[in-house]
Amino acid sequence: MTDICTEGIFSGLALWLVPSAHSAFGEVVRGEMGRLRAANAGGCSGEFGVHATLLAGLGDRSVSGEALRDVAREAVRMWRAQQHREGEGLTVALQDVTTRGTYFQCILIALAHSPTLLALHHTTRHLVDLHFPPTAAKAEAFFPHISLLYAPLDAAAAQTQIDKMQQQGVFEKTHDGISFHGFTEAQFGSVDVYDCTGRPEQWVKLHSVPL
Repeated sequence: MTDICTEGIFSGLALWLVPSAHSAFGEVVRGEMGRLRAANAGGCSGEFGVHATLLAGLGDRSVSGEALRDVAREAVRMWRAQQHREGEGLTVALQDVTTRGTYFQCILIALAHSPTLLALHHTTRHLVDLHFPPTAAKAEAFFPHISLLYAPLDAAAAQTQIDKMQQQGVFEKTHDGISFHGFTEAQFGSVDVYDCTGRPEQWVKLHSVPL
C-alpha cells in the first residue's frame, strides 16, 4: 500500500478486498499476524484487518467515503457483468510468502495475478480515476498481496523470519504457489472502503460492497 505516509503512519482512503465473514482462511491468517506481532513487539504496528489492497494512493484526491463506496459498487457491478458472475466472491491463489523490505510491505503473502482479479482492479481503477482524477501521471504497478506484518525491518531481517516460518511449517511451496496452513487460495467476499488515516490500528472501516 502506498500513499501520503511516513514510517508507520498512512493517510487516505483505500479499497480493500476482505475475506468472507467467519472465513477459516481469514482466521489462520489473523493468528499468524498475531504471532508475528508478538515476535516483533515494540517495533511493529498494532493489529489491522486481514485484507488485500485493491486500490490505494487516494490521499491526494478530494473524495469522501460515500462517494468512493458508490464508485466501488459500480465497479463491482461492471466486473460481475464482464466476468458473468453473480455473488460468487473472488478466489485467488496464494503465490508466495515474501518481503519488499519496506514498512508496509514487510512480511506478506503475494497473490497470483489471476485474470479475474486483474479485471476487478482495472475496472475499479478506471472508474475511480474517472470520477476522482489523480494528480500523479502514473500509478504504481498493482501488487496484490495480504500483509502479515508492518514493521521497520530491512529485507534481510524480514527474510530471516520468513525462512523460520517455512521451517516451522506455516507454509510450504507447491508446484504453482504455496500452501499456507493448508490453504492454497484466498476467498474474498467484499470490497470494503477504509479510512487509513493514522497508524494501522487506527484505520476504520466505512462501507462494504459484496462481491
